[in-house]
Amino acid sequence: MPKGIEFTARMEGDGVVWDDPDGNPAINHKLHVPKGNPKDTIDFTIKDTTDLGLKFDDSDAFHVWEQEGCPPAGINTDQIELVNANPNKVRILNYNSADRTLHYVLNVVGKDGKKWPCDPIIKNDGGG
Repeated sequence: MPKGIEFTARMEGDGVVWDDPDGNPAINHKLHVPKGNPKDTIDFTIKDTTDLGLKFDDSDAFHVWEQEGCPPAGINTDQIELVNANPNKVRILNYNSADRTLHYVLNVVGKDGKKWPCDPIIKNDGGG
């Protein structure tokens, strides 16, 4: 059964701020996958409370790596596979086969083409 996470975009000043499902800053959000959990899909969606017409950049929706900071383009880990991306949803497969912290970015664009990325964290405990 896929896990689902919805991040909310809201305006703050001249920029977009992302909140996690609990209303906390998305940058601090860590999806924890306990040791022994089998591989599973994760669906990401966004709730746009701005007037920017935000959607996933389905041609370049998801970047991930196992180092601190913002990841470079692509999937740079053996823990994650991109299953599907469209303007409304990004689905990944998380293998959870090792104890790893995964830094990822959901690439979101406005109707004007401006980018508004969202960058939370996945914490795998492995054994899946």
